[in-house]
Amino acid sequence: MRLLGIHHIALNVRHLDRAEHFYTDVLGFKVLQRFSKGLRHLMLEAGNSKIALFEVPHLEMQSHIEKLSEIGYMHFAFKIEKKMFQLAVKKLRDNNVDIGEGPVQRGEGESVYFQDLDFNHLEIHCDGE
Repeated sequence: MRLLGIHHIALNVRHLDRAEHFYTDVLGFKVLQRFSKGLRHLMLEAGNSKIALFEVPHLEMQSHIEKLSEIGYMHFAFKIEKKMFQLAVKKLRDNNVDIGEGPVQRGEGESVYFQDLDFNHLEIHCDGE
């Protein structure tokens, strides 16, 4: 078997329209496709892969995601060019996204950690020069 990479990452969200706003207007991804058969969901273009957002209105996610993240530190990291990193940090702050004490140094690069509106843990990382 020779896998070619990651096709998409699927995330559960409670309110698809609210999540779409966050992932498009704040993070800058573009909607590729919308689906209404089965679970209502959409596919976002995310550089070299995609993100699927599945609407599950009655799913209680916070405690489960917190447990996964605190024990195993489950999160998704997005890569950004170093010259764009501070602009991304500013955009998160301007949109009242809690980045804690970030950005933080990670090796020769920098990262900022945050959550989407459904508590999915995310990171934006830039490599050092």
